[in-house]
Amino acid sequence: MEKIVYKAYNSPSQHRPDVFILAEPGMALKYRAQKKSTKDESPLALVDVVQSFDIFQSETGKGFEGKTVRPAKGDLHSLFLTENNEEIVEKIVLEGEIQGAQV
Repeated sequence: MEKIVYKAYNSPSQHRPDVFILAEPGMALKYRAQKKSTKDESPLALVDVVQSFDIFQSETGKGFEGKTVRPAKGDLHSLFLTENNEEIVEKIVLEGEIQGAQV
């Protein structure tokens, strides 16, 4: 599986956690290419790209070392202006940094 990391923009007065999701290897790149394409192909569903619609962060909210927890709904809303997990996961897939395979 791959980890896709969405790095939060932080200002000096506000800290928001970086979050991540887990995806099937190579599928995020295919999904991104499909979204940019104008060809009429059979669409790749988001459910085929991600392991689950769970969103994670490290316990400290900084980096990705240590215990993994789920971010607070308020943090997700602050980052993505929605609490809809499907919308958040799609934004992470499209805009996040794809990191190599995780064991």
